[in-house]
Amino acid sequence: MKEHGVVNNDVTVVGRGLLGRAFSVASGFAPGTVVFASGVSNSGAVDPAAFEREAALLRQWMDASQGNLLYFSSCGLASGETTHSTYMRHKRDMEAIVLQGERSRVFRLPQVVGYTDNPHTLINYLRQHIVDCMPFEVWAKAERNLIDIDDVVAIVTEMAREPQGLPRVVNVAGLRSTPMPEIIRLLESSLGRKANFTLVPKGEPMTLDTRHTAEVARRMGLDLGETYPGRVIARYCAGVALPPC
Repeated sequence: MKEHGVVNNDVTVVGRGLLGRAFSVASGFAPGTVVFASGVSNSGAVDPAAFEREAALLRQWMDASQGNLLYFSSCGLASGETTHSTYMRHKRDMEAIVLQGERSRVFRLPQVVGYTDNPHTLINYLRQHIVDCMPFEVWAKAERNLIDIDDVVAIVTEMAREPQGLPRVVNVAGLRSTPMPEIIRLLESSLGRKANFTLVPKGEPMTLDTRHTAEVARRMGLDLGETYPGRVIARYCAGVALPPC
């Protein structure tokens, strides 16, 4: 149990990736809470050892937290598009472990956008291909939901502080999912460079229940509405240096 740090002597954050770093400066959780922000970072992973490591670490922290643990899963389980992948089956198994704790909760996240060196995140992958003028395929019928890492921290903290009326498994996501071709257009606009991509007739809409996120966001004054995806992409992509193609 090495990948952890204590916040305000009360809350333990497990994980040193994008989520772990972001929650390491959060406050407002009940004393003794474990924020489990560790796990397999590549949704395309198939190595059983990686999944087994997360499962073993989660079980250790479930015991240490005495059932007071916050876990981050994937909105892919709610959308149904990729529920048959190895990664999604693993996430469902991890949720089952977490829900054995009476006070533990699962927060399902979509595509979280923030400053990270992880090349497997959607926006990092697309941005780098556009910056490097590399060709790539885009699923014409697919949609993805984007949320800023800072908004994840704010919303989850608020939900954990006042859990009344919330299900134990809740989606924390933008209020609308965005078609992949639109995401490419937003990236092109922010980066100032045309993407070299080919549309393929694959994918399907991503429909998520975001009513709980919408209520919390409204209460906090966060605008997660129609223009939100463009604002998120602009924040993390505008001003990126563009080498010549």
